[in-house]
Amino acid sequence: MDRAQRVILVRSTESIQAADRLPPNTGRASRVHALIDAFGLATHMEIVAPEPMPDSGLAVFHSEEYIAHLFAAADGGYSSYNSQEDGEESDTDEELGLEHFGLVHDCAVFNGMEMHVRYAAGGTVAGADALVRGSADVAIHWEGGRHHCKPAKAAGFCYINDVVLGILSLQTRFERILYIDLDLHHGDGVQSAFQYSDRVMTLSIHHYDRGFYPNSGGNYDEGKGRGAGHSLNIPLCRGASDDTFIRVFLAVTKSVLATFAPSAVVVQCGCDGLAGDPHKVFNLTTDAFARPLKTVLGWGLPTLLLGGGGYSRPDSARCWTRLTGIACGKDIPAAAEVPEHGFLNEYAPAFDMASDGTLMTDENDGEAIDAAVRAIQKILHIQGQ
Repeated sequence: MDRAQRVILVRSTESIQAADRLPPNTGRASRVHALIDAFGLATHMEIVAPEPMPDSGLAVFHSEEYIAHLFAAADGGYSSYNSQEDGEESDTDEELGLEHFGLVHDCAVFNGMEMHVRYAAGGTVAGADALVRGSADVAIHWEGGRHHCKPAKAAGFCYINDVVLGILSLQTRFERILYIDLDLHHGDGVQSAFQYSDRVMTLSIHHYDRGFYPNSGGNYDEGKGRGAGHSLNIPLCRGASDDTFIRVFLAVTKSVLATFAPSAVVVQCGCDGLAGDPHKVFNLTTDAFARPLKTVLGWGLPTLLLGGGGYSRPDSARCWTRLTGIACGKDIPAAAEVPEHGFLNEYAPAFDMASDGTLMTDENDGEAIDAAVRAIQKILHIQGQ
């Protein structure tokens, strides 16, 4: 498929502002959409404004107790991010049971949290619903992709698991959903949600090392019960290059497509594996995301594209703008100049779309990669018998 005939981009001024409030990604959404608009891509898509997700929609996956505590903390106007920065201690954490629900440390309460959660969930479900109705071939929601959150506990900057909510919505029409996670970090929350299901296959390609968050996603994770063989993981070492990433993706997805035969696809496009990301763990350029997306779109299946990690604002904008262009049949080359817009100064000094790799050594040798691929293919072979 060279071009998806019907592409929707889920966003609104309100949803972008809500996403901009997330402390580790402050202002990122504004930059992503400003660059998309600067390249004129919005004219090639339908723009769908999401609605904030009500409690009843969140409760499809999350516990009512978690939702109640989440919004009670938000309504109180207490920001534990601010108190941490000021070095102050507060009894509020204990009073609200924040620690029990993961609402401390990397998931501390912040001003604007409630609308961030409601729009993140509402946007992803809006995209999924468009695919269910058949009104779109590809739905894009870059403010989604919060893949770590559990039913009753926030984790890894994720206060809601919009990915799970989106997949559950897709299941109302599609029998088998393939979830592909390209984030630097293992998609643990999504995997655990569907580890007993044979209707959802999760494939996560990520960094795995002792002490690296979330300390899961080894190739020993395969699913449980009727979901055995449906949780697939490709753990990679430091310095993964475009060649390594693409090689693994193409080899594994070819086997997945033949064995599982999905009827719809969800791709979490977390781009914290880019060489310019502050993590500096992988050594990827936007090619590592572009080639997989072109492959997925070539399958001709209803596809939901989501965001995720990505802590360099200009590089996140470069990556997701390029992927948006690909979905619209308008791939943007790395040499393309960044058009004039409100955030142009952040693309200095080159002012182009390149997210260059570095001289970091790729610690993933060919034999290890081949072994990881063979392990996945063995799992799929057993599952397909």
